[in-house]
Amino acid sequence: MPKRKRPVKVTELILGGLCHLIEQGDKPYSELTIQDIVDEAGVCRNSFYRNYTTKDDIFQKKLWELSTTDDSDRPSRTADHFTFYDIFEGVAALMQVNKRFFLCFYKADARAYFDTITSKIIDSNTTRAINTVSPEEYYTFACRAWIGIGVLTEWLKRDCDIPVSFLVEVLKKVSL
Repeated sequence: MPKRKRPVKVTELILGGLCHLIEQGDKPYSELTIQDIVDEAGVCRNSFYRNYTTKDDIFQKKLWELSTTDDSDRPSRTADHFTFYDIFEGVAALMQVNKRFFLCFYKADARAYFDTITSKIIDSNTTRAINTVSPEEYYTFACRAWIGIGVLTEWLKRDCDIPVSFLVEVLKKVSL
């Protein structure tokens, strides 16, 4: 008898299971096991290991997937970089559409969340390798990225209660 295809990808079931466990809050993320995740997702351990090596891979691979697909809402690159505000608005749109994922990632490991997302923003702000920019340029990118992600995280936690355009105007007033 042939196997029936699942209506949802295994990776989405695993991410959903992990997010549900994080949202429940019965155990801190650091104590969640692969078995906890697969039990919650309703998949076998082999399915997990076909897609991931560790539970941290779930967030890393989903973020990579989100950052490399659907460029339709992102600004087009006209020079050798996007403006900070273009990047901010693009990240905000991505975060708003994938709010549950980003809030789960933040709640699971805030430091990894900030480090991963800010690295992607810093890298996306220049076509040159980040290790070739001057220290001044690097720290400018880093400050903008950390502040931007901090603001957007608070915005997500408050259920995206104001338009992103307002946040952009506020950031422009503080000279970022």
